[in-house]
Amino acid sequence: MFVYFYMHKVFFIILIFTYIFSDDYIFSENIRITESSNDQKFPEIAIDESIIHLTWVSVEGNNKNIMYSKSEDNGETFSNPLQINYVDNHIVAYGQSGPKIGVFNNKIYITYTDNRSGLTSIYLNMSDDNGVTWQEDTLISDTQYLNMYQDFEVDNQGNLHLVYYNYAANYDLEDVRYRFSEAGDIGFNTSIILGVVTDDMEPCDCCQPDLEVDANGDIYVAYRNNEQNIRDTYIAVKRYSDENFSEYFQASDLQDFIGFCPSSGPSLDIEDSKIAIAYTSYNDQNVYTSISNLGSMDFSNYLNVNSNSNSFQNYPYILLDNNLHAVWVNQNDFDIYYGMRDIETNTMLNIQRINDDNTNSTQKDPILYKGDGTLYSFWSDQRNDNYEIYFSKGIAESIVLGDINQDNTIDVLDVVSIINFILDQEDPTTVQEIASDLNNDGIINIQDL
Repeated sequence: MFVYFYMHKVFFIILIFTYIFSDDYIFSENIRITESSNDQKFPEIAIDESIIHLTWVSVEGNNKNIMYSKSEDNGETFSNPLQINYVDNHIVAYGQSGPKIGVFNNKIYITYTDNRSGLTSIYLNMSDDNGVTWQEDTLISDTQYLNMYQDFEVDNQGNLHLVYYNYAANYDLEDVRYRFSEAGDIGFNTSIILGVVTDDMEPCDCCQPDLEVDANGDIYVAYRNNEQNIRDTYIAVKRYSDENFSEYFQASDLQDFIGFCPSSGPSLDIEDSKIAIAYTSYNDQNVYTSISNLGSMDFSNYLNVNSNSNSFQNYPYILLDNNLHAVWVNQNDFDIYYGMRDIETNTMLNIQRINDDNTNSTQKDPILYKGDGTLYSFWSDQRNDNYEIYFSKGIAESIVLGDINQDNTIDVLDVVSIINFILDQEDPTTVQEIASDLNNDGIINIQDL
């Protein structure tokens, strides 16, 4: 009698959800791009007119070089890798601070850090024919000694924007520099300082900044600050009509005390009138996201990407469209996860592991982009002993909540599946997990019945 009542109740509740759909991106097959005997790390991509342009660092001992490949069939195949740095084996690269890539029309731009002259500097290489041939690279930082942690953007007019950290001869962070090159010009304007290095505070000098440009041409640079080891996240802004950076906003206020050099900086994205940021709190061991209107720059609505996880979350990378998409690394097992922050409800949905191996190997350096309605996540993967570049596609699917087997019928088979998941008698697929989580709390349990 109890079993009958319980099953009847479960079935009735699931029927309530029959016509509730969830539009979710489902990541499935992991595709290996590189095949090598040495490490391939720090991927970065740009997508233009359905072409995926990919760059990364090839590491062999102490030697590093910048590689390029492209796919013209949505990632089904990639071209043979090309080395695009003109002088061999002088690349300097770290996590979150590998090459950067931008595209405008048929021009491909890749920037990277190089110490060929004995001084670490920022270089640019360009292709005028959609990546078929490449020119001799050009020095684009204009300060001496040590220049690192560069970021680079090509805006919607084809203008080039560069930001980098400038260190003095004693290796102290002297300032943060920004340079601009107008579309069609052969060079960059003289660099200007961001004004974020003072006697009291400075950006964390081992954390990558993130540069974004809005539709009006305003420049936003997010960075992890350091004020007596309080390392919260800030944003410096230069308006299009201004000659200098003049506005500064605190994007996190967690009083994140870190007495050592952390390994991750913030991730920033802009879409229309909205701006989003993600950052890691080392005190909480969590990744948080915040969303604001560009007019208010209020980031107080921060949200953890996965409150049900006990793992140290790190290395966030975000993408903003109608919602906020995020990837990050769970450092307890070094797996890569994805989740979507629903902008209307301010809840995290569709949390899933992207890498599909069961080898306990390290995955890191995740990035996330969107092209033709498909999400693409790329990362460095050690499942083959050395690091290789992998990626996975996130395909949008409409999932009927409660229809566990997605056969367009909610029946006792779906009820049995949920119970089996709760009792750990079966492991759900990503689609089954989303369809079973009726209250969208990220856990399949008795509350979903």
